[in-house]
Amino acid sequence: MKNKIKDYIIIFVISVIISIPLLTSNFDIYADDGIQHIARLMGTYQTITEGEFPPVIMSNFCNGFGYSWNIFYSPITAFVPLIFSLITNSFELMLKLFMILVTFLSGIAMYEFVKKVTKNKYAGMLAAIIYILAPYRLTDMYMRIAIAELTSFIFLPIVFHGIYNIFNSEEKSMKKSLILTLGAVGIILTHTVIAMYTAIICFIYVIVNIKKLKEKQVWKMIGINVLLIILLTSFYLLPMLEHKLTTEYEVFQPGRMERTDDLILKKVDVTDLLYTPNGHFSYEIGLVSLIGIVFTLLVYKKIEKENRKIYYFSITLGCICIIMSLRFFPFEKLPAILKMIQFSFRLLEFSSFFFAFVAAINYSLLIKNFKVKDVFVLGLIAFLLIVPLKKNLDYEKTWREEILWPAFAVNDYTGRIHAGCATFEYLPSKAFDNLDYIKHRENRVYVLNGNVRIKNEEKDGTNMEFTVSDIEENTVIELPYIFYLGYTVEITNVAGETFEIDPFESDNGFVAVNLPETATKVNVKYEGTVLMKVLYVISFATVIGVLLNYLLLLVNNLKNKYDRKY
Repeated sequence: MKNKIKDYIIIFVISVIISIPLLTSNFDIYADDGIQHIARLMGTYQTITEGEFPPVIMSNFCNGFGYSWNIFYSPITAFVPLIFSLITNSFELMLKLFMILVTFLSGIAMYEFVKKVTKNKYAGMLAAIIYILAPYRLTDMYMRIAIAELTSFIFLPIVFHGIYNIFNSEEKSMKKSLILTLGAVGIILTHTVIAMYTAIICFIYVIVNIKKLKEKQVWKMIGINVLLIILLTSFYLLPMLEHKLTTEYEVFQPGRMERTDDLILKKVDVTDLLYTPNGHFSYEIGLVSLIGIVFTLLVYKKIEKENRKIYYFSITLGCICIIMSLRFFPFEKLPAILKMIQFSFRLLEFSSFFFAFVAAINYSLLIKNFKVKDVFVLGLIAFLLIVPLKKNLDYEKTWREEILWPAFAVNDYTGRIHAGCATFEYLPSKAFDNLDYIKHRENRVYVLNGNVRIKNEEKDGTNMEFTVSDIEENTVIELPYIFYLGYTVEITNVAGETFEIDPFESDNGFVAVNLPETATKVNVKYEGTVLMKVLYVISFATVIGVLLNYLLLLVNNLKNKYDRKY
């Protein structure tokens, strides 16, 4: 245990060193995707402080009509960085500290996976260093500010650690197989598209190990893991599906997320794998990884028999991911669901992982008496080779968080991309087609049909109340809220009775209701759908069940040790 803590400290120190540029005050954390993540953090924080549950509608966004990232976009990167609000009020600093934590945890996950496979902690440490120094991971961290994709680097090694335990571990321990659940849940709640590709790669690995499916214990472990993954992620995936099936949202429209022209334009050139021009994202393999892969020709006979499948699988899939990212590969001809990746260069995340795994093993087998000094030398070389990438970092901030708080207005100067709403992909399609309506609409109740006298309008975030009178038959009013499932509209009538009426989507993409003639007062609030509430309970109960199970196992293990001792 003491040795493991020392290894963790080394990985932490390297993580901090590689994160130093983040801590400079002028580093442009708003570059590329960064401004969206900062704004999303602000919106999520505001939603939580308003006491809204589920915390999905950012009420100040879209000119106060409410906009939701959290129904459609994986939640970990919206909530976990807010832990650092305990020590700072700066959303920039929260995100920077989160990125440092992600770097460290990515290294730890890789260390544990490779150490498990090789039974060599030095190979694990080298793999961790190569992994966190992978040029493409640094592109996500410093150039794209792609926080969700960056965070998924944590869970990729955990997923394969779990799969390895299912197919390669001699004891076939159910407890150890649940590492797969941890990794899969993490990656689903971090980056849905990366999770989809991870699932495809895992399915291929299962096919490679098809003979082991004859074992009942293997099926049992797979089945329990799949069930837990579904239960633990249901609170996020099923409400998103509910929205997809009931309303047209831009994010689900054909050609919206898988823009073929962008996909073709941003393919990787072969030269990009070796060298990064000024002002470009880095798609380099990394010389230490590349040389390590070449050493396969010298060490392949030394690979332990039980590890050969995962070793050759990693080389093969790493090379396939590289090839699929290149300009000559016809990625645009693949099925639309695969083009949801948006940019084929995202496959470099997988090649970074697989190549770090193989390279570390090769170095540990090639270098006689492989020890910490060898890890230090190779790690230093890898670090020095990425130093030239510093020229591509941006230290001229063009935004400040106080400009974005509480929300940036949508107006006549707003282009295709907006600070806080990205490309408006999470709007209902009707609202997206009526952006001018959003830009100029007043923040009050509109009468769409019939006639009604409206008084005493009070709106506070996603809560609103007002009185009504003189209502004509078939009167339809439009509330100042963009349409998402989960708004409740409560009516008080002339007899003092209260009841709920079902809202619907107006032609402008806003929440609308048919107003009863007997209504005297209207209360509006966002509570989420019944399905959302049920699934939050199910996912939470599953977490509690898993934790209690582990606690019981721990107690039993301690009891057995005590009994053996006395």
